[in-house]
Amino acid sequence: MTIEGGRGSGLGGVVAIWWRAVTDGAFYNRWSAFLSFVLAAVVGVPTLHGASVEGYLQAVVVGGLAWFVLAALAMPAVFAERRLRSRWARGVVVLTTLVAVCIIRTPLNDVLSIWIWGIGTTGAFGPRAVTNVISGLALFSLVSIALSEYGRRRAINARLERALAPMRARLERAHAQAAEVDEVLAATVRRLRASRDAMLARPVDFETVRNYAEEVRRESHLLEARADAAVASAPPSGPVSIVTEKRRSVSDRLMAPPWLSVALIYALATLPFSIMQGGIAIAAVGFVGLVLIDLTAGLATRRLLPAPGAPWRPLSFLLVWVLAGGAVVAMSLVLLPTIGMVGLVGSIAIPGLAIVISVCTDALREANRAAARSQSLLAQAAQDVATESARASDPLRHAVGILHGGVQGQCVILAAQADEQQPTASEVAHFRARTDAAFYRLRGPVNEQEVDRGSRHGPLGSLGRVISAWRAVLDISYTAPAEATVALSDPETDARAAEVVTEAFVNAVKHSGAREATVRLSVSTEGNLVVTAASPGTLPAADRRASGIGTRRRNTRIIQVGADVVLESVLPVTSDPTEPPASATQEVTS
Repeated sequence: MTIEGGRGSGLGGVVAIWWRAVTDGAFYNRWSAFLSFVLAAVVGVPTLHGASVEGYLQAVVVGGLAWFVLAALAMPAVFAERRLRSRWARGVVVLTTLVAVCIIRTPLNDVLSIWIWGIGTTGAFGPRAVTNVISGLALFSLVSIALSEYGRRRAINARLERALAPMRARLERAHAQAAEVDEVLAATVRRLRASRDAMLARPVDFETVRNYAEEVRRESHLLEARADAAVASAPPSGPVSIVTEKRRSVSDRLMAPPWLSVALIYALATLPFSIMQGGIAIAAVGFVGLVLIDLTAGLATRRLLPAPGAPWRPLSFLLVWVLAGGAVVAMSLVLLPTIGMVGLVGSIAIPGLAIVISVCTDALREANRAAARSQSLLAQAAQDVATESARASDPLRHAVGILHGGVQGQCVILAAQADEQQPTASEVAHFRARTDAAFYRLRGPVNEQEVDRGSRHGPLGSLGRVISAWRAVLDISYTAPAEATVALSDPETDARAAEVVTEAFVNAVKHSGAREATVRLSVSTEGNLVVTAASPGTLPAADRRASGIGTRRRNTRIIQVGADVVLESVLPVTSDPTEPPASATQEVTS
């Protein structure tokens, strides 16, 4: 299992999401290439001729040509990030390249402008370089986060489909077998009662009783085999898809950007220019204005727009943020009236930034929804399989226990009597009455003690059923000493152990698509049950010595042990595991 770090709230969670996107191997992609071209050739062009209309058009040519040069310089990093296996190496390569390209852009624009138009660009190198770096980091990060989270959502859904397919097939099989249990038991009783009556209608001797006992044994083995089939893996009955929603449209994806996100990113990108042109006071006033514009547009997006999915939502969204961009342009020209065409940048940058942040927000939300849905569906599917398998197998194992302990036990007694002499009428009547009682109980309410006696297949109860259900997806090794088996006799402890194991298996399947797992039970010196579930995977390096990673369960930790991720939980028990009964004196391994 791979437990992904950084899913929590706060700055640490944001940084973890950003770092995962940066190092996923697709930081440079076609979307970031397209948007960076728009940024370089339309929005963030250099200043020529005092930012006049003619100067802006000349700057568009310079910015566009510079973009192609910078894209060529970044190509080695594009190839490298797709071949490097280390996340840290990928992160260093792509970020170093991006910062270098953003810094080079300023002198490159100047060289190209002089070469093409015979004039240089205006503005100090430092503020322009800082603006380029901030704008580039913001743009590429937002795009990579959106693509990374959409990719994570697809991966989670694919793993969920692969896990649900065998579970659903097994659920169908168990459901069909559960519906037939009553008739199977009734037919078994009819055959055994008819054979018994035929035996008792003739002189009874040791050989006839032994033959009847052998028939009982065969019937019990048939029931046991059927019970095993109810909890055995079944091949998927056909393609399984969890995608029940229609294809999501642009309207579905346009979420309201988080409060002040547009204002903060735009303010950071334009801060060096604002300070250079108007000083700190003008920059501060501009920031306050951006905050007010963002709050107004954000409120309009949340209160006035049609619901996601509505046909008019994209146009309404664009209109709101175009108006916000217009307000930014008006404020810029009022505060800095001499900036010329540069003041119009907000008319494109603000709505464009709002759209990119909106899609990024939707990607994060959808990835988290997919993760939550996969956890819920997998856990519920395992519980459904466990419940339905119990309906199909427990009555059969109950019947096997009664046949072994009740009917065959009476056969032993009658055979001993027949070995000495012909059984008396009283002894035959007693045998008939006791076997009739056993046949009656065989179809009666399921008794856990009889199920225990009729089962030879690992743990019983909630934990056993959950492990059995998950064996449709994972190759599970289960080990428990006798004292741990006794601890599971406490129903509450048994249920908690099943929940712990389910959480571990969900993480294993959801995050890494694991195909095997190991479950070990032990009892601590304090008398608590220790549940350990391990599967192949990797924890983030920063979390390898932490406890409680990826789980909110008390007294539970997730750690890296060699090549495995291990979930370990300590559960209090109410029963006394120090003196196991005779039926639990050996270690259970399956």
